[in-house]
Amino acid sequence: MDKKAYYITTPIYYPNSNLHIGNVYTSVIADVLKRYKALMGFDAYLTTGTDEHGQKIMNAALSHGSKPQEFVDRIAGETKVLLKKLDIDYDSFIRSTDPKHEENVKNIFQYLYDKGDIYKGHYDGYYCESCESYFTESQLDDGNCPDCGRGVNHRKEESYFFRLSNYTDRLKELFKDHPEFLEPKFRQNEMLNNFIDKGLEDLSVSRNTFDWGVDVPFDNEHVVYVWIDALSCYLTAIGYGHDMEKFNKYWPAGVHLIGKDIVRFHTIIWPALLMALDIPLPKKVFAHGWILFDNDKMSKS
Repeated sequence: MDKKAYYITTPIYYPNSNLHIGNVYTSVIADVLKRYKALMGFDAYLTTGTDEHGQKIMNAALSHGSKPQEFVDRIAGETKVLLKKLDIDYDSFIRSTDPKHEENVKNIFQYLYDKGDIYKGHYDGYYCESCESYFTESQLDDGNCPDCGRGVNHRKEESYFFRLSNYTDRLKELFKDHPEFLEPKFRQNEMLNNFIDKGLEDLSVSRNTFDWGVDVPFDNEHVVYVWIDALSCYLTAIGYGHDMEKFNKYWPAGVHLIGKDIVRFHTIIWPALLMALDIPLPKKVFAHGWILFDNDKMSKS
């Protein structure tokens, strides 16, 4: 008999430097879960990988005197060495610079544009360089980034936008009808109270201030930004766009394992994108806490 599939993912790690202990924490949890599910008789499949585009990657490469592709090739290689030392039993290591993935990103962007879910406009808001995220004034925490607490800068620039606001009601229904979608449970209240109930604004999904990214298929002055690029790695890794039999076997994901700092991206932006693509939603997102050092997040710095 065919075993029931169970798809597990870690975040697609950002390789502006080598992995840190928080990344390792998620990977170990994912590995333990995969082995447990396999013992229970599931066909457990684990994806991890690296999110290799963006301005921070480009700047990190320049600071090391190398080209972006050379830089991420090195970091991705060192990441695989580390995962092997830790005996992480992953099945797919997806890189956002993989040609199949870049093709998927272009096709997804084009589909959403043709559907009317992406449009061109101008962004006017507050930008956190560390998180590479935009926020409205009401979302700031005492004038700082609500995710990392660092300072933000006001920016105005041309961008393509995803009509995230159109999915507000469906996201409310998701949290109401499927309380198991996001755990621990108190994270649901954070997403509802801090974002969804306040009214979602459309999401900037392109950049034209740098060129290290996947070109927007119909506008070579813009590159596709992280939300569509990195998040869709979860799809590419199991065959979306090139091996649909495999994709249909493992999707929807049994669980996305993430750190608490990227809950908003995985439980608001990601499900809205999947709704727009008419792709079933993952069954669960589990957001663990941080490993702390003097009450602060232990990270790459």
